[in-house]
Amino acid sequence: MPKELKQLMAAEVRAELNRSPNLLVVGLRPMNAETNHALRCRMREQKAHLRMVQNRTSRYALDEARKELSPLFVGQTAIALADDPETDFISVAKALVEAARKKSVELRGGFVDGEVLDKAGFEALANSPDKPTLRAMLCGAILGPARGIAASMQAVGGGIARCIQARIDDSGEAGGDS
Repeated sequence: MPKELKQLMAAEVRAELNRSPNLLVVGLRPMNAETNHALRCRMREQKAHLRMVQNRTSRYALDEARKELSPLFVGQTAIALADDPETDFISVAKALVEAARKKSVELRGGFVDGEVLDKAGFEALANSPDKPTLRAMLCGAILGPARGIAASMQAVGGGIARCIQARIDDSGEAGGDS
């Protein structure tokens, strides 16, 4: 392939890598058209896409922070990239782990939030809760003690109010009978 064409291809891959701060590298296994279409549709649902890449060109296109991913580019390789920089990459990882269970792809690693991930890190990312769930867990952790304090304070005041009401009821009944 002419050198200029390779440089253009590398520039295109580099531009796409720069648009997406996160990427996941998978090996593609033989699959039929239906499985391929289903995987790509699942990726689109997660606001990401799967791109087949040439290994040598992709290794050349990697920036310094992602150079550690070079050994992952062997055999048939694809990279999962976000269409939007705000995409929750946990859901993308979950979709790819699901595809790996069906033997459609081979998990290799990735680069998420400035960290290089190996296969174990890839699976750990997929097993972690997504952002909305984490936010709900954090709110629950923050509000839990405050809720407990409010309930305790209300219980004390409520107990005093019930005691006073009981005394009023007792004195009212005694006064009404005499």
